[in-house]
Amino acid sequence: MGKRQNEQFFNSFIELDKTCSAMFNIVSDGVGEYINRLNNARFAPGREDVLPRLVRYRNIHKRFNYEPGAINKDNEITKDDINWVVKFKKDVVARRDPISQYLKKAKRYAFKKKAVAVIWVVLIVAVVALGVGLYFALAN
Repeated sequence: MGKRQNEQFFNSFIELDKTCSAMFNIVSDGVGEYINRLNNARFAPGREDVLPRLVRYRNIHKRFNYEPGAINKDNEITKDDINWVVKFKKDVVARRDPISQYLKKAKRYAFKKKAVAVIWVVLIVAVVALGVGLYFALAN
């Protein structure tokens, strides 16, 4: 049972890695890039749950990939681990993952910041125009 679960995990992780690579437009190590971006996105929702899991799963994947026979011997993987990787891949595809949520919030924040700046500029121009209008009205 362990070897079959390990193989399922390995294949699921590879699919997740490909999905993350496509998300970031890179050739390989999409999960590694996801981890790097998650480390930099301190306020990403769900970061505390996702980051340790991804790091752990990436390390297991590397061990399976580079240590001869590790995929046959290791009994560390559970069905819950496989299910989590599969669900997380679906979340990445659907843009419900922490990085996608963070990017949406960052985009909204940048838009609000620009909108506030535009409002201030409009208000300043209006006040200056009102002042100039009053000046000329009182001058006549």
